[in-house]
Amino acid sequence: MINESILKEYEASYKLGSTLRRNVVKYIERCRLEDGGYFFACVLPSSGLDTYFAVKSLSILRMKPDKPEEIANFFLNHMSDGWLDDIVGLFVASEVLNELGLITVDYRHFAGQRIESLQNQTGGFGGYENIDVEVPSELQATYRAMKVISILGLDFNGGENVTRFVSSLLNDDGGYGRNNFSTLASTFYATEIHKLLGTNMKKFASTRDYLRDSEAKWRANFDNNHVSFLEELFWLIGGLANLGEKTNFPDRVTRFVMACQRVNGGFSRASIMGIPTLEYTFCALSILSEVGVLWDVSGFQ
Repeated sequence: MINESILKEYEASYKLGSTLRRNVVKYIERCRLEDGGYFFACVLPSSGLDTYFAVKSLSILRMKPDKPEEIANFFLNHMSDGWLDDIVGLFVASEVLNELGLITVDYRHFAGQRIESLQNQTGGFGGYENIDVEVPSELQATYRAMKVISILGLDFNGGENVTRFVSSLLNDDGGYGRNNFSTLASTFYATEIHKLLGTNMKKFASTRDYLRDSEAKWRANFDNNHVSFLEELFWLIGGLANLGEKTNFPDRVTRFVMACQRVNGGFSRASIMGIPTLEYTFCALSILSEVGVLWDVSGFQ
């Protein structure tokens, strides 16, 4: 159900202000646990991914969590037990520690050694065959690895191999995806990777056309009250942002996102169903920020 008080505030000032900020922060902080991290289910142990979503969401709201050293230690205490040895662990730890300004010399050395060893024979990172059905894109792991490399400022000589791998997934319609099937997720991660590699984003005209076509389809679904999902809009708005583009339908986007908010302040996957999670709350805030109804701070990083 749409939060009518929030929408009235939006319609009056075209800015979602203190009411939204206060409710979302309360939701996020209710998910913080005794071990220093966050988990939307509010049971120990905390989740590395949820801690990432929480800290990044607070950053979009221009806030820092209390006692950041406890959050940093949630990751730093795991450097010796294998918990941070894969791409997901290195990504969330690097993002959070960087956001908090608490990357240590030991962590930089630890993460730098491990991340470069995870590049695969295709030029990308992580698995590239038989990807788990829960993974939204074959480019997600490569994006996360490249983000770690960027955060740590590593000297990386495999950029050309990454570019070839990503380019091999470009389809005739301008989108990206395996087996000539483009998806918003893969297109979003492709544009993120190209940005990290310093590619000239002005040359992606066909990708822009693919995203604009996807945007038109999303609008038609919205206008016809078809079910849409928040993560798909996140990938769409983020892909456009990476190409220097804004959505053509900011009012509809804002209304959909706000319809996904629940009474406890968090956001769920869809307007008509779902429980709030830290992941979807991060997606919602990222979209609202990019649309321009929060502040000039983008969540697409």
